[in-house]
Parts: sequence; structure tokens; C-alpha cells
Amino acid sequence: MLSFRPHLTTWTHQNSDNGLYTVELINNGIGPAIIEGFVLKVDGKRISGDGTEPIEKALKILFPNLSYQSNHSYLAKNYSMAPKERCVVVSVQFLGPQLPSPEAVEHALNRGDLEISYKSFYEERFHYSAQEEKSNRPA
Repeated sequence: MLSFRPHLTTWTHQNSDNGLYTVELINNGIGPAIIEGFVLKVDGKRISGDGTEPIEKALKILFPNLSYQSNHSYLAKNYSMAPKERCVVVSVQFLGPQLPSPEAVEHALNRGDLEISYKSFYEERFHYSAQEEKSNRPA
């Protein structure tokens, strides 16, 4: 039986010279991902709010003393993410003469976790966790 499974993952881009950091969500599977839930956590604690509000709150927790502009996206329940589709979850442009180091930004982003529950058109259920994905990286 041929399976048209979705597979969600994230990709982080950085231009540390300009202070620009972007996190994309990508469906690199061969079937659509039907979003069932979208949860953002910082330090293991769920960030509440509607729409993009949890992302805004998380940025304030992660970068409390930094000046930045940000753009964010929210995947609503029942959104169907097509195969090969990319979505910028958050893009942060740090401002000012003193930009944070790439290591400081990476450390802050590692405190966050994006969890997404999704399913295939065949009702197969899947769960994506940025923290779980990070733990699978080779040492």
C-alpha cells in the first residue's frame, strides 16, 4: 500500500551579521498535514493565548532586554499544509548597535519548544516536537 504520509520539521536560518533569525515549518512528507493542535512552550511551560499571541509572549520571555521586530504565523486547527509547503513560524530582526551573539540566540531558542499535532488524510496521527527533534541530532 502506498502511503502519503506528511512529515513536519523545522529549519532555522540565521544572518548573524544583520541580526536576522528565522524559523520555518516544513512539510517534507509526500502527503498533506492536517493541523490538529499548535502549542508553544518556554522552559517546559505552555504559553497561552490566541493566534500568534503565544509567539509574541515567548519572544518577550526569551529576549527581555533586546530590541527587535518580529513577524509570526499561526497554523489554525484543520489547516491543511501541502507537501513541500513552508511556513515562517517566526522571524526576528534584532535592532540596535549591539546585536546578540549567535550563541546567545541559539541558547534562547533552545529554551523554546514548538509542538504540533497533525494527521494525514487517512487519519494517521503524528506529533512534532522541536525539543524531541533536537535530541535526535548526532553529538
